[in-house]
Amino acid sequence: MIDKTLSSMFKVVTDEAVNNPAFGRKLEDALAKFGQELAERRMAERNVGEFHPFIEFKNGTLAEFEARLLKFDVKELRVIVHKHHLDPANLLKGKGTKTALAMHILEAARKRAERDAKLFEY
Repeated sequence: MIDKTLSSMFKVVTDEAVNNPAFGRKLEDALAKFGQELAERRMAERNVGEFHPFIEFKNGTLAEFEARLLKFDVKELRVIVHKHHLDPANLLKGKGTKTALAMHILEAARKRAERDAKLFEY
């Protein structure tokens, strides 16, 4: 059922792109932009690698952690926020400067470390 529906929908879009050059160009531009954004995101993910803010925060001093965060660019910091679910309320709304993102990650790591310390007090 879904196969037929999707096939019909893509046929309509393809026919419209053939018959309407302006629509075809808009569709190509949208797909090219999506491809470019995807490539940039994949590159940022590779640059972040296995960086885990909660582990890195515990392993060094606050200044070292902050310096390490500031080495990342904005896209890489957004990847860290997304990968580790550091903005569940979507307060950043996908925006923010490099410093704001770094401070958000730093604050989340600090809160997590404090919470973990309280959890394991005996």
